[in-house]
Amino acid sequence: MEGGDIVMDMENALEAAEKRARIRDNENVVDLASVAKEEQKANEQGYALYKLKDKNKALFVQAIQQNLDVLIRKEYLTNAELGFLFSLMPLVQLHSNGITDTETGQFMTVSDIAKYLKRDRTGISSTIQSLLEKGILLEIVDSQEIKEHKRSVTRRPIFMNPEIIYAGDRNRINATLSKLVIEFDKLERKKVLLMWKLWIRNGEEFGRLFTRKSYIELKKMKE
Repeated sequence: MEGGDIVMDMENALEAAEKRARIRDNENVVDLASVAKEEQKANEQGYALYKLKDKNKALFVQAIQQNLDVLIRKEYLTNAELGFLFSLMPLVQLHSNGITDTETGQFMTVSDIAKYLKRDRTGISSTIQSLLEKGILLEIVDSQEIKEHKRSVTRRPIFMNPEIIYAGDRNRINATLSKLVIEFDKLERKKVLLMWKLWIRNGEEFGRLFTRKSYIELKKMKE
């Protein structure tokens, strides 16, 4: 899949998800007058209606504990790389898992990340490149751009591998992100056998994390 196509697919998928969320919000609007009438009926029958507490809206990013344990035990990452991943966690965007500016929502460049961390760009660039090669970070590169200019000339989206760190529901991982992880699975190729693996089944809208046993079975079915 071409880099530009992946970006477009991801943007379209995220836009569609937002539309569905707005529709659900409209459908969930409660007619308080009707609720009051129903409450009166309930009271007459010895029942009571009550308002549920608001959901906690604190943003969160979760590390996949058993997979992180595999990386540490195999000494796959340096202490510096582990520390760097922790420092990126506040920048992981909900659902897309992209490294983004928390205020603008725009994908961050290496320079942006270095500025955010108040560190030297050269060192940050080296660490990011190492994590890309190890499959911990993922990058979308436009192949046509490379052919034409011999290098990337536009902003290259960087994503956190959701098998390691994910912001969102582990059973509803963006389909385009899932396919990107599966297609360029450097961890599996390097024999770093994680306990939980990302897979998207045929016909399903989202990917999810499966146990290694289930992942192997699903992979064989596709082959």
